[in-house]
Amino acid sequence: MNTMNSSQRVDRLDLFAPSREDSFRDLLINHLRAAPWFTVSLVIHAVIGLVLANIEWRVTQVDDPRILQATSLPDEIEPLDDEERDDEKPEEFEPPIDPLPEPIVTEKPLPIEEEDYDEPIEPLDGNLNTDGIIGIGGGSPRFGRKYVKRTSGTGGGETSQKAVEWGLEWLARHQDPEGFWDCDGFSHQCEDSRCSGRGAALNDVGVTGLALLAFLGRGNTTRTGQYRNVVKRGARYLCSIQDPENGCLASREGVPWMYNHAIATLALTEAYGLSRWPVLRKPAQMAVDFVHESRNPGMAWRYNNDEIDPVEQNDVSVTGWMIMCLTSANDFGLRCDKAAMQDALFYIDRMTDPATGRTGYKERGQGSSRETGDEQIWPFGKTEAMTAVAMLSRIFAGNVLGEIDSQMPPLEAGARLLRARLPCWDRESGCIDYYYWYYGSLALHQMGGVEWKQWKKEMEKALVSSQKHEGCERGSWDPQDDPWGNCGGRIYTTALNTLCLEVYYRYGQVIGDR
Repeated sequence: MNTMNSSQRVDRLDLFAPSREDSFRDLLINHLRAAPWFTVSLVIHAVIGLVLANIEWRVTQVDDPRILQATSLPDEIEPLDDEERDDEKPEEFEPPIDPLPEPIVTEKPLPIEEEDYDEPIEPLDGNLNTDGIIGIGGGSPRFGRKYVKRTSGTGGGETSQKAVEWGLEWLARHQDPEGFWDCDGFSHQCEDSRCSGRGAALNDVGVTGLALLAFLGRGNTTRTGQYRNVVKRGARYLCSIQDPENGCLASREGVPWMYNHAIATLALTEAYGLSRWPVLRKPAQMAVDFVHESRNPGMAWRYNNDEIDPVEQNDVSVTGWMIMCLTSANDFGLRCDKAAMQDALFYIDRMTDPATGRTGYKERGQGSSRETGDEQIWPFGKTEAMTAVAMLSRIFAGNVLGEIDSQMPPLEAGARLLRARLPCWDRESGCIDYYYWYYGSLALHQMGGVEWKQWKKEMEKALVSSQKHEGCERGSWDPQDDPWGNCGGRIYTTALNTLCLEVYYRYGQVIGDR
C-alpha cells in the first residue's frame, strides 16, 4: 500500500520550488542582475539570434501553478485521488435535517519538517501484515476502504462527512502545543469565545488517543494528510510520556488509567502501522507488551488497581479496548499473543447470556454500567454497549484466530438487540450514549444486513443534528448529553462521534454483508 498520497508529494515539491508569486520574467531579471556583464551580453545576443532565426515559441497556460515548479513529476507521484477532484459531483446524501455549511479550517498550516522525509519508511514486506491492505489483498480488518469524497454507495454521504471535517477541524484547533488534548484545559486554545464542557484531567491520555484515532481514521498519518502535523505531535507526545521500563502510557491513578493505556496503545499502534514510521515501532511494541503484562492470567482485563477492585476481576469494557489493541498489533506485524485473545473471547462468552445474546459488564447478561446516580438519567435498559463491544471483539479477534462466522448465534442475537436500541437523539428519554453508538456502529457495519441499514440512518441523523454549529464550539458535541461526557469532556465526545461517522472507511469488512 502506498502511504504517500499525491497532495503530500506536491507539498514536498513546494518546499524546494520558487514562490508561486515569482513569474518567469522576475526570475530571469534577478538572474541577469546577478550575472557578469559579459554573460548578460551573451544572453542578449543569443535571444536576438533566436528571433532572427524565426524560431517559434509556444507558451501553454496551465491553471494549476504547481505544475510550473517542475517539468516532470517523479515516477512515484500518483494522480490526484478522487477526494481531490472537483470535476465530478459527489453522491448525494439526503439526511432528515438541513445540510451543514462548508467548514472553515482555521488552523494555520505548519511547515513540513524535512527531517521526517529523510527517515526511512518501513517496507511492507517482512514487517507488516499486508493481507488486508487495499490493492494487496483482503482479510485484515484494520485496512478499510480508503476515504474518498464519493463514497460509492457505501454510506457516509456528503452531509455526514462534512460533520467529520468539522469535528477534525475543532480537534485540531484545540490540541495543546505539547501534542496532547487537555480534558479540563482545552479551552485555553479557544480563539474568541471559550468552549464549555471540561472533563477530568485524569483522562488526558485516553482522549489524546481517541483524537489521534479520529485523525488516523480519515487518512491523516505522520506523513500524509491535511493534519499530518497534528498526528505527528500527538504521537510524539505519547512516546514522551511512556514509561521506559515497562511501556505503560498512563499514570497509574484512579479508575481510568487502564482505559488510558489501552486507547493510547491503539492510537500509537495505528500511527506506527499506517505511517510506517520506524521511530514509532519500539514505543508501540512496548505499549502492546504492557497490555499482555497487565492481563489477569488466563482471563481478561479490568482496572488493575487493588485499591479499587480486586486485581483478578475483569470487565468487558476494558477487555474490548485491549482486544482492539492486540488485533491492531497483529495487523501491523508487532508481537502479539494470540492466546491472550483466545482467553479474552472465552471470558466474553462467559459474560454473554446464551438465551438473549446480551453481554454483561461484569456479570452474565447484566447489561452496561453507569456512574452512581447516572442510571436515573441514562437508564441501563436504553443501551446495549457491552453487547456491541462483545460483538466487535468476536469479529476482530475471531478473524485473527480464524474463528469468525456471521451466522454465529451470539452475533445474530447481538445484532437483533442492537436493532431494538437504535441511536436516538432524545434528551428526555435517556437513550443518548456515544460509547454505545461507537461500538454499535463498528459492529453492525461488520455484520451488514437490515440491522446495519437501519442503524446507520438513525446514527447519522442523531449525530449530524446534534453537532454544534456556532462559535468556537462549532464542530464539537456537548458532553452534558452523554453519560460519560463528564469524564472526558468535549474532547471525548467530539473525538468519539467523529470516529463514529468514519465507520464507513476506517475498517474493512471482515465478514461482509449478510
